[in-house]
Amino acid sequence: MAENLMEYLASTKCENFAPKPMYSAQGDFLTFFFRDDDAYEKRVDDLLTIYLSESTNELVGCKIKGVRDILRTLGDFGVTIREKGLMLSMLFLAGMAVSKTPESKEQYELIGKQTAHVPLDAEALCLV
Repeated sequence: MAENLMEYLASTKCENFAPKPMYSAQGDFLTFFFRDDDAYEKRVDDLLTIYLSESTNELVGCKIKGVRDILRTLGDFGVTIREKGLMLSMLFLAGMAVSKTPESKEQYELIGKQTAHVPLDAEALCLV
């Protein structure tokens, strides 16, 4: 039996990993992990943080802040979520529009391509 939380976490592996966007209404951010790897974070800009594999430095996940504002902006252009009709990549497209450097635009593009098949759930985003 583990003596403390850190020992428990170090000795316990997550089982049945399933990639799924997770939204925090309180923090107004969304996280998504593509793979179940130990990772470290790297901040790209005010909206985007990426997670890179500790062993390979490959992209394994991301966090995007300001989801409500992004969805409001998309709505101003007629893009809305109906059930599961919007792909996660649309959040990164909107974020890329305000990114300031070529390097950050490149990160948004990379994540957008990796999330083009991931549906956003209106209920999970607290929109219904």
